[in-house]
Amino acid sequence: MSEDLKDGFSLFDKIGDNCIAVGQFGDVMRAFGSNPTNAQIKKAQDGVDPEGKKRVAFNRFLPVYETVKKEAKPMTFEDYVEGMKVFDRDLVGYLQSGELRHLLTFMGEKLTDEEVDQIFAGLEDDNGNVQYDELIRRLMKDA
Repeated sequence: MSEDLKDGFSLFDKIGDNCIAVGQFGDVMRAFGSNPTNAQIKKAQDGVDPEGKKRVAFNRFLPVYETVKKEAKPMTFEDYVEGMKVFDRDLVGYLQSGELRHLLTFMGEKLTDEEVDQIFAGLEDDNGNVQYDELIRRLMKDA
């Protein structure tokens, strides 16, 4: 795992000195799959370099990252539902499967049509809508 993180860390090294700017902490942590708050990032940056001007090597970044990762609380079912409500204009608890399919196949970590079909199996109603709380339950169960 540490080697994978080190490889990922090196992608953020824009100068070639095997370091990143302290100001990149949040970007690197998010790239590693964490979702720290801005306050957590600021606290981590201040602990290393309050002025935010230093460059930090991987061996200095890793313990900071691990501390922030331990502090981060995992997303809950309710967090995911709140996120889906952004797309639910009428707040009815359903999203159009076509719109959701588009999001899943064209944005972020893109899924294939076959993967989306598998996820949607049994969730679409006759009008082509998906009840997103059931979708979230299914996805969280499989995670």
